[in-house]
Amino acid sequence: VGYYRHDDPLLIKRPSTKEAVIDYPELVNDITSNVLVVHIRKATVGAWKDSNTHPFRFRKWLFAHLGHLPKLAEQREEVAGKLQPFLARNISGETDSELVFHLFLDKLYKSGKINDLSMTTDHLAELVRHCVSEIDEICGTTQQRLGILITNGQVMAAVCRGISLHYSHREGILECPIHDDSDQQQAVHRRFRGVMLGAEMADPGHQWREVADGSLLSVSKELELKVQQL
Repeated sequence: VGYYRHDDPLLIKRPSTKEAVIDYPELVNDITSNVLVVHIRKATVGAWKDSNTHPFRFRKWLFAHLGHLPKLAEQREEVAGKLQPFLARNISGETDSELVFHLFLDKLYKSGKINDLSMTTDHLAELVRHCVSEIDEICGTTQQRLGILITNGQVMAAVCRGISLHYSHREGILECPIHDDSDQQQAVHRRFRGVMLGAEMADPGHQWREVADGSLLSVSKELELKVQQL
């Protein structure tokens, strides 16, 4: 789980070798944040440890990934050697996902925006698109399954290729199994506005809309959502 407190990204990581039932309300019960990233998957690369567990964090940025890029992993040393030295030194795990994140961070640094919280969604989308293009060039194909989500707590971008992605706009909360039904709490629920994204969802339901395969989705701080082709 990744979330923000006073603009600083925080992480909760629980890698486990056991099959477990995830209690989502319990997992995020004590979190208050405008942005929440939850990543759950069976590990495919690397040992069971925190450094291989998503989301990944660097300064204000959080990143999560679905898919496997073996050709990228095969060129790990070559790819890391092209990164800014301080970014290459920051790679602590063994996953191809962390390499993808640092390829993005390298482009972010070269654009002069690595510490810029005022970045627009259009600029973020442009950097993500360039990052995906570089991944395709390294892997020699555009056919690999790729799901990416990245945010600095102010703007967010997601990519889906060969991986399903859905979104849902939420205006108000009609029923809440967690909080009491007081007038004060109902007023808080009525004011709620949010955008939810879900990847590889088994049964999204009627409140969710599917994003076309091969899309790049962005969400602004004002919850303006834009979908464009990669």
